Amino acid sequence: MKQLKYGTACLLLLAAAACGDDSDAYYTAVYPVVRVEAEITLPTPEPDPTDPTDPTDPTQPETKAGENETDPVAERIKAEIEAAAPVKAGGSYVLEFTKYNGGRLWIRQAAEADRVRGVFFKDPGATDILVYCPEPAMEYTCTVAAYNDEDGSSKTLLTVDLTEEYKALYPEAGITRAVRREYTSANAR
Repeated sequence: MKQLKYGTACLLLLAAAACGDDSDAYYTAVYPVVRVEAEITLPTPEPDPTDPTDPTDPTQPETKAGENETDPVAERIKAEIEAAAPVKAGGSYVLEFTKYNGGRLWIRQAAEADRVRGVFFKDPGATDILVYCPEPAMEYTCTVAAYNDEDGSSKTLLTVDLTEEYKALYPEAGITRAVRREYTSANAR
């Protein structure tokens, strides 16, 4: 508990330093979110060797929820992850690099929502961005990657790994992977 408070205090001090009176951003990245999806991976059920009607093939890999059949628990968790996304379709992230490794962050949670201010940290050359916003409270790391849009152009994809959080929330589900993907209309670099 003491370590958590110390870590939070350090993060707040870093955030305050990043939110200093830097009036000019030397680089701005804008990520308009067009779609949010969740993916849940569950283990395949163990075959029952005594049940001749069990169709489970033990040679098949794990399945992603919704891939072949709908698992009501997995579908409920996917819907929960998508609903809890801090930025919905129509919302956006604006990252103003005022330091070499971060700066001001503006989040529009939905198309018509007011912008909220935060900070972000991203080491040069890294693909991970630490997002921190005091009000509403949010802190998470997203990985920047690319995806091909419907027209074949390469766009930016922000992925947040929620596996540990959702394993803890739903231990009985046996989740092996839980991620939120935020598809943006920003061109990938």
